[in-house]
Amino acid sequence: MWKRIELHNHTIESDGAMTAAELVDYLEKQGISAFSLTDHNTISGFPKVEEKLASHSSPVEFVKGFELTSYYGHLLCQNVSAYIPWDDIDEENGDLLFVRVHEAGGLAGPAHPFSIPSPFSNGMRWSMKIHDLRLIDFIEVVNNAHPMDPDNHAAILWWEDLIFSGFNICPVSGMDLHRPIHMEGFFTTYILVKEEDSSLPLSIKLDRAIRTCSACVTRGPVLDWELTPHGLKIFLEDNPSHQERSYLCQLRTRDHVLTFSLKEEILLKDVPECLLSCRAATLMLFEDKTEMSYLTAIARPLLLR
Repeated sequence: MWKRIELHNHTIESDGAMTAAELVDYLEKQGISAFSLTDHNTISGFPKVEEKLASHSSPVEFVKGFELTSYYGHLLCQNVSAYIPWDDIDEENGDLLFVRVHEAGGLAGPAHPFSIPSPFSNGMRWSMKIHDLRLIDFIEVVNNAHPMDPDNHAAILWWEDLIFSGFNICPVSGMDLHRPIHMEGFFTTYILVKEEDSSLPLSIKLDRAIRTCSACVTRGPVLDWELTPHGLKIFLEDNPSHQERSYLCQLRTRDHVLTFSLKEEILLKDVPECLLSCRAATLMLFEDKTEMSYLTAIARPLLLR
């Protein structure tokens, strides 16, 4: 089962335009039943969201997070119930912050890592050195408040390079929501939830999905795959945005790109030769042209070794 979750949202507790209660109402009206609260450098919105959800038995679920915001980049922290101190931040050692988030039981990943740098937008671009890349749980490969080129394109390529190098890092997207907007046509994140886990808290579902790279970033259908005895099956999952149309799909490794048409499902018989000697591969779905401006979906990576 694929579950939609919006992972990057702000309220008036930082620089957003909606109160915590208004954010819940807005997301519910948009048909969004799962989100993370990620205000800048504060967790003050947590009790306000909880109060709102309890007041009218809302079906909406949320996970606690915040966006650690510095002059050296923004770090999205998910599944954290307490504030993460960062007064001793060190541009030469970003590992410190990741370790603190992990010690608090949370997940951490850079937000919009290739945003326009200073002097135009101080601190928006990720510049902290990460010495142990295994500390990165996820990367916000698409931030809907930033352009595909060059910002998101560069983030996708960075994520791909790390995947190809053997790092199990989950791709996610974010609305970076600050005020009500019409949300159709933007990228969103779907996490894969096993049937036996369907009754678990959202925080556990998110944790398991991130740690196993089981997420799809899409502004259309969910793109997924399965290795079978007969080959690699690639298919589109039904969801409200799915349309009966043909897409272009790319199976990508560090050294090879295989492009083919995909409508509902395709079986690449046996194992494609380009996968035989690589650590990992990525799958991307495009409309009309295989250019990033036509990108529709990024599947969970194929982790082969």
